[in-house]
Amino acid sequence: MVHKVFNFLFDLIYKKISYTFAVVVFALSGAYFGAFYAYIFGSAVIPEFTASNHSEVFLAFVFSTLFASIGHSIQYGILSPFSVPGLERQIQKINSSLRPDVTLRHKNTLELESLLKYLIQLPKHNMIASFGYAIFVFSTVAITHLWSQKPFWELAFVFIGWSTAVFVYCGFSYIITDYFTGQKRVEIKVILSKKNVRINKEFGIFSLKGKFIFLLTLILLSLTILSLFVSLGNSTPITIGLFIFMTFLEASLLTFLYFQSINMTLDQINLSANNLAMGGSGALPLLSIDREFIRFAENFEKATSEVGKIRDNLQQLVEEKTSELRHSLDIVEKLKSQQDGDYFLTSLLIQPLSLNKSTGDKVHVDFLMKQKKTFVFHGKENDIGGDICIAKSVQLRNREFTVFLNADAMGKSLQGAGGALVLGAAVQSILERTIAVQSVKQLYAERWLKNAFLELHRLFEGFDCSMLVSLVMGLIDDKTGLVYYINAEHPWSVLYRDGKAEFIETSGLFRKLGTPFTDDQFQIRTFQLREGDVLILGSDGRDDIEIDSENGVRILNEDESLFLKHVENGTGKLEKIYESILSTGKLTDDFSLLKISYRRSEPSISRALRKESLDLLRKAKAHVKDKNFDSAILSLQEAGKFHPESAEIRRDLIRLHFRKKDYKQAATLLTEYIEDHPGDGDMIYLASFCFKKNQEYGKAIDMAERIRLRNPGHPSNLIQLAELYLKVGNVSKAEKILSLAQVIEPNSKELLILSKNLEREKSLASDGLDSI
Repeated sequence: MVHKVFNFLFDLIYKKISYTFAVVVFALSGAYFGAFYAYIFGSAVIPEFTASNHSEVFLAFVFSTLFASIGHSIQYGILSPFSVPGLERQIQKINSSLRPDVTLRHKNTLELESLLKYLIQLPKHNMIASFGYAIFVFSTVAITHLWSQKPFWELAFVFIGWSTAVFVYCGFSYIITDYFTGQKRVEIKVILSKKNVRINKEFGIFSLKGKFIFLLTLILLSLTILSLFVSLGNSTPITIGLFIFMTFLEASLLTFLYFQSINMTLDQINLSANNLAMGGSGALPLLSIDREFIRFAENFEKATSEVGKIRDNLQQLVEEKTSELRHSLDIVEKLKSQQDGDYFLTSLLIQPLSLNKSTGDKVHVDFLMKQKKTFVFHGKENDIGGDICIAKSVQLRNREFTVFLNADAMGKSLQGAGGALVLGAAVQSILERTIAVQSVKQLYAERWLKNAFLELHRLFEGFDCSMLVSLVMGLIDDKTGLVYYINAEHPWSVLYRDGKAEFIETSGLFRKLGTPFTDDQFQIRTFQLREGDVLILGSDGRDDIEIDSENGVRILNEDESLFLKHVENGTGKLEKIYESILSTGKLTDDFSLLKISYRRSEPSISRALRKESLDLLRKAKAHVKDKNFDSAILSLQEAGKFHPESAEIRRDLIRLHFRKKDYKQAATLLTEYIEDHPGDGDMIYLASFCFKKNQEYGKAIDMAERIRLRNPGHPSNLIQLAELYLKVGNVSKAEKILSLAQVIEPNSKELLILSKNLEREKSLASDGLDSI
């Protein structure tokens, strides 16, 4: 409504008098607002400032403002009906070109470009003219003030009030002129755009930010003057109300014009964009001359120009792009074929390395592998990745063992496959060496596993952390079901027993292969399998499941215990476990599972024999109380005939020989016992002690080292091992073991004695070297 009223009044003045005068009529309202501000400011800060006691100054102010208004009007063409369209060439050009009876589209391009330039410059021109007339008003008032011999200090406040009026007048003139000349600028730009002339290249001196700052300053200035007006007490309710009304009217008017201009410009942009989208030229005859919009219009013109070029040459471009795409697709297909060939060759190399060659009757091993990366080569689908499973039966110390390994090499597809290839080749080399080399066959399981792990670790350390591998590697004693294993930052192993699944470890000891570490605290874990037990190993692909969500958000599983539920749902069978995982979500990584099943048939013993052996055990305990060890031994030997598999009877018999200090017989029995019960660490430690007493230091060291590999923090074993190394003359090894024991039990008496012996041996060795 306001917009229509303003346009109606503007068109009426424009048609009756002239275009620029119609602009000035609205701009002069800013002059009167400014004059009102100046008067209010003066009456607020100058005591007893009224029209009556400052009559000369007040009249000079009124008449100079009136003369300035008349001069401004004459300059901008109020006398156009009398053939005086203005005082300047620019104003005259605008008024003569924009007469109501003149049609713009009949003018030539140069005239239109010149007229558009004048209209763009008109807001600035009007603002400068307003400033000039404001100087005239101030000069008149100042001279009158001095002539009337008013206090000189009042002139300073007059200057401040004039500055306020100038600020309002000039800003008002610029915004009003910019607003009312907008329609004509658009009309000229539409005509020029049809002639393919660049239309958005000049902008005004104010930007959107500048106008906003002016409006904000105007409001703050009004509040300041109002506060002065009220606080100094030189006011009445009527004058305060009038000032508030005038301020509200002015601020509302300018804010309306500011946002109306922005709104109309945005509508133009929207229409031009729709026109471009519908196949039109997308010309943007921008209403605004604000810097931000003009820069946008320049970029928009560039875009429409490019779109026009594309449309003009669309068919040719389509053919060219199609040809380029076809050529690119051919190149991609060739590269894809070469890549699939590389994948295929790599997978062929890995296949003979990732084999299940376990042949034991009691230990059964199964694999399930689903690599993430799949490819098609020569019509056959294959997969490739970094997961690998290996199982093989070997002999160590004339006992059957099953070696197993489940590993995950860092990286996807070819990178992971490279790590799996290196690992598989190295493991197969170790296994072949175990079969062929007699000295390797004589190693205890703990020592074999440590040597194999360290060899693999040193191999991957050579890649400087660019190729890392997580794994679970171990051996199973086929006869006893004892598992020796190492977990190097791999998902925890799962035991499925009696329908329940649980982790057999809850903490890691080693980082991935290829990560630097020290072997001082090297430890091998053991676990005793029972009849019907199932051990399941798997890579992290078993946990990295993308779970389906109701809102479509991608959720990755972070619950490691979820795999236990899948094992129970699948009753320990790999295919069913895999199906259970897929029912939860989809795989996001290479996936591999290794299953170890253990079956052992234990001989049953009749109740009569069991009762008879228990009676003999009671007799043996009675003989022990009477310190009659020989009779106790005979009773236990008789009981052992009825129940030769009884670990309890054999342990008691060994302890009796140990108490009798018959270390040779105790060592013989311990050797047989440990063969049948390799998981009994206490008996292995006792065997080491007995071998030491028998001066069989080599065997004693072997047993102590087995304990150290299983439990590196066993203080008594470390002290005994250091003593053994000292006895065989390996001073450096003894010193190293002793330093580890000192960390664990620094106040041990045995340790202090051993330390003195070590120092004595070292001094004797140095004296011998000096004599040489």
